[in-house]
Amino acid sequence: MKPVEQLVQRWQQMIHYFGSGQRTLMLAAYAMISTALVEFILFHRQLPPERFYAVIVLLSVLLSLNAVWERLQQHWGNAIADRVFFSTSSIIFLAANYIGLDAGWTFLPFLLFVIASQAIVGLGVWRGLGVSLLLYLGWCGVLWLRGVPLIQIVVQAPSIALGLIFVLIFSIVAARLVEQTARAEQLAAELQSVNVALAAAREREVELAAAEERVRLAREIHDGLGHHLTALNVQLQAAARLLNRDPERAAQALAICREEAQAALNEVRQSVAVMRNAPVNGRPLPEVIAKLVADFKRVSPLHVQFVVEGEIGELPLTVAMALYRAVQEGLTNAQKHGQGTTVTVRLIGEVGQVRLEVVNDGPPAPPVAETGFGLAGLRERAARLGGTLYAEPLPAGGFRLAMVVPHVQTEEKPYDPHSVGR
Repeated sequence: MKPVEQLVQRWQQMIHYFGSGQRTLMLAAYAMISTALVEFILFHRQLPPERFYAVIVLLSVLLSLNAVWERLQQHWGNAIADRVFFSTSSIIFLAANYIGLDAGWTFLPFLLFVIASQAIVGLGVWRGLGVSLLLYLGWCGVLWLRGVPLIQIVVQAPSIALGLIFVLIFSIVAARLVEQTARAEQLAAELQSVNVALAAAREREVELAAAEERVRLAREIHDGLGHHLTALNVQLQAAARLLNRDPERAAQALAICREEAQAALNEVRQSVAVMRNAPVNGRPLPEVIAKLVADFKRVSPLHVQFVVEGEIGELPLTVAMALYRAVQEGLTNAQKHGQGTTVTVRLIGEVGQVRLEVVNDGPPAPPVAETGFGLAGLRERAARLGGTLYAEPLPAGGFRLAMVVPHVQTEEKPYDPHSVGR
């Protein structure tokens, strides 16, 4: 079992243990009422039968009312059930004391302690204190109505008042415990719910991380390995054509093929080792792109020129890597799909952002269809950096691939294809 679940379980056990105080209070009420009933039966038989049996009936009703109080709350709701219970209990208490008043000692006045404690726990502290005060004054009024001398009332009242104060203090503590128990149960349930939600979130996070890693690896393989394989395919085709006519040039093409194959192998090894290829790490981006263009010119019949405009400065690795991959994708697409002879790569430093353009000439081209990983991966890279990717045919002919990203690295955002400029 997980530590959080163990904590919740132990907390709930402690809550149920301390929450039994309300049941203890109910048991005390049963004991008090039963004691009053037994005491009255044993020591007050001298009363007239109508008064004697009336008190027994009243005490029996009070005992039964306590037994069904919880069930009344379930059927009627706490508010209505509590009004009925305390109204009836108060009337029974006052009526029993009025009818059962005898010359000797009686246990009936002590039933005030039971109802007062129940009022504190059931109605709340302030309303319970109000009910207790009214019952105490009502009991004093009963003594006065039955002709008890005022001096005797004054003598008896303080003893009952002191006992009532003690019971009220104890009941207030019990009420606070009940409130804290309810709150603790709620917090324990919320903690368990949050724990379940966190576990589900962790599972979703692992699944999302795995999915993002698969997409990123596919993008890296396409952007890096795909570039080398395209160049390798071009040189193999040239070597096949020149093998009989010009063996020397065919050998040169095969030598370039070996270099590209080795570069592709290094790319795969690095991707498998660290799941990331960072050829721009620690080197100025213009220098890295210039080398990429020079290598491409060696293996391609296209005429490629590289132009740097403005101040580029030092770029964050993620920004530089995105621009580098955009150059790779633009050159690879120009080699595979373009029908022109010239490709221009421009790296432009602007205020607060860097623009990379790969433009090739040729006849007018149809709109690009993003069915592979190349442009979709670049668009995702640009979106994560807060930039934009443009891939569009030019009106005068040819094709332009452009990426605009902020000069300063921002917090990467989740990729949303609907929020990225097309």
